[in-house]
Amino acid sequence: MKLVRHLILGLIWSASAADAADDPRIAARKAQREQMVQVAGKARALSKEMPEELKQLPVFGEIEWVVETMPFIAPGPHGGVSGGGMVVVDGRIYYVGGFIPAGDGSDEPGNRTSRWAHIYDPQTDQWTPLPDLPARREYTRAIATDDAVYVTGGFAQGKPGMPAAEVFCLKVREQPLKWQPVASLNVPRSHPASDRVGNALIVAGGNRYDIAEKGYSAKTIQSVTELLDLDQPASKWRTMLSIPGTPRGWCASAVLNERFYMLGGVTWTAKARERLKECLCFDPKTNEWSALAEFPTPISGWEGSPYAGRYIITVGGAGARWNDVAFVYDTQENRWMRCAGALPPGGVFNDPGVCIIGDRIYVAGGEGPGGSHFDHFLVGTIKPLKP
Repeated sequence: MKLVRHLILGLIWSASAADAADDPRIAARKAQREQMVQVAGKARALSKEMPEELKQLPVFGEIEWVVETMPFIAPGPHGGVSGGGMVVVDGRIYYVGGFIPAGDGSDEPGNRTSRWAHIYDPQTDQWTPLPDLPARREYTRAIATDDAVYVTGGFAQGKPGMPAAEVFCLKVREQPLKWQPVASLNVPRSHPASDRVGNALIVAGGNRYDIAEKGYSAKTIQSVTELLDLDQPASKWRTMLSIPGTPRGWCASAVLNERFYMLGGVTWTAKARERLKECLCFDPKTNEWSALAEFPTPISGWEGSPYAGRYIITVGGAGARWNDVAFVYDTQENRWMRCAGALPPGGVFNDPGVCIIGDRIYVAGGEGPGGSHFDHFLVGTIKPLKP
């Protein structure tokens, strides 16, 4: 049944333009507007109108990209995906959940929130479906251990949509493969920063969606930090020191040298939404946060992955412009750099999945101008400049 569902998915996306059945002119005008907004947004992407403070960053190197697609995702702009969890275990990539504007073809409420899980094998260049999540999740985060994938929090569309606290685990070396619930977060939320330090899972920040607050406000944005010790099977999530200063979500996050990095993000004040330049580091051993070199301009909605035991390469997001440039944070020198060139195919990637295996970086899905979405799966070869 699942394979049949995936085979017909390429046709399902057209249902979002159901007006065409009654009046093709309405659908044509709608598609034209979406195309115009998307093209205009790409034309003013960051690589084309880069502010001076970003131009002045030292060049780390370049990334040579190949553009593929995610075969189980309907093509954009009506289709596409954003806000899924993406991690690497045993050299293979797991992509879980996400916001799928075209829906999954079912009549269930919230069918634009995915419960799908898939695995990508770089050796064969093949995607394979996994058991569905027990519940729909978008704008969640996945965390990898040596033998498992954990999916933390997220959001589920509905009437009303609700933030989630549940955490699900897939032991990838056990048969049959099955998602199992583990201890739930103390605070339900979507858009958190999440990762693993040693044998501890960390979830920080995010948004506790509340329809009474129109979803996002100074009352819903979170600063709470929680930790789950996997060495204690019966343990619950423990509240750690809160994010200092401004609560936030939509941050890039990664772990290097047993430290949890949380870069940029967005917050809400009593007046408006505010993107952030601030970057922070959390040490779970001392339960302390420390400030890092700020990113030169405010940015949110990006994601990062560690590289070569020293760097964090970040992709996507948006600030004054949609971001189509990869940036690099050097954890040893506490400084920012940029990669030359731009991400193809003129796409901009808000809330993508990002991970690195060796010298290859993978970018999955993302949101673009006008609410358009992408089914792109980019494979990049990282080429640092020689010393």
